[in-house]
Amino acid sequence: MKKIKIALNVTAITIAIAGALATRFYLNDNDQPQYIPVNNSFKPAGELGVNYNCHDSTDTCTYYQPDPVGHPLQYLPARQGVYVPTIQ
Repeated sequence: MKKIKIALNVTAITIAIAGALATRFYLNDNDQPQYIPVNNSFKPAGELGVNYNCHDSTDTCTYYQPDPVGHPLQYLPARQGVYVPTIQ
């Protein structure tokens, strides 16, 4: 019974560590360049708080490229909200 308990604890700890690492890498996607859709293509959005803001909404504010070299036309949602350019 002790061996089963130890094996289950080791499995739980391993899954917790793997989940923490996966979350850390996922959260770093917001550090990548952000893009907005314009006329069936994507253009750079600029810097959050300087060139644009994302106001609360369930829509997608900006997108990012997870693999710009292997899949240059693939864009995934990055930030949630409504894209609002700032006045400069």
